Amino acid sequence: MNSTSTAQSSQGPGSQQELEQRLAVVGPKDTTRGFLFIAALDFMKTEANAEALKRCMEAAGNTNFTAFFSYPVATLLKLTYAAARELSGKYNGFDGAMQQLGFRAAPRFLESTTGKMLLSLVGKDPKRLIDSMPSAYKAAWEHGGCTLTWNGPRSGRLTYVNAIPVAYFSGSVLQILSAAQLKNAQAIGRQTSLSESTVDFSWD
Repeated sequence: MNSTSTAQSSQGPGSQQELEQRLAVVGPKDTTRGFLFIAALDFMKTEANAEALKRCMEAAGNTNFTAFFSYPVATLLKLTYAAARELSGKYNGFDGAMQQLGFRAAPRFLESTTGKMLLSLVGKDPKRLIDSMPSAYKAAWEHGGCTLTWNGPRSGRLTYVNAIPVAYFSGSVLQILSAAQLKNAQAIGRQTSLSESTVDFSWD
């Protein structure tokens, strides 16, 4: 069943208008890695029916993605919006579904050579894992940027310049903290402009 609501098709989070505004700030040289597309489609295969999956594949241009090849951020925007709309009824709205997409994308990165290297740092010092996240961002994205500010020994803020909604990044940060087995990990996102956002994180 298509869970796209009337509100999403007009204005507000998940709306076509919002998607078009985000697409307008993305250029042809803005790319990201294929594993993010694969993760979203794999998630749809387990969480939605065949018709919903078909709509998402159409949104992504029916492309066969390769994990570490680069593809347009515009295509990822279309795919994640389509997927989050389909899953909004299951995950407490568009933002909840978008967060789940980010949460499921992180393991794909952690399985990579770079991701395994980052996780290997955890046993020595979890802070080093977080310190490496801006570099990890550069490995995955040719678009925008990611900067880190520490507020304390176990809390800080990641600032993103990226057209993808902040819920996606709060989901991926939470998954990375969880994969590092940090106790009571939290990641709270805030959209500060159309293409800028922050994720405040902490753990005990």
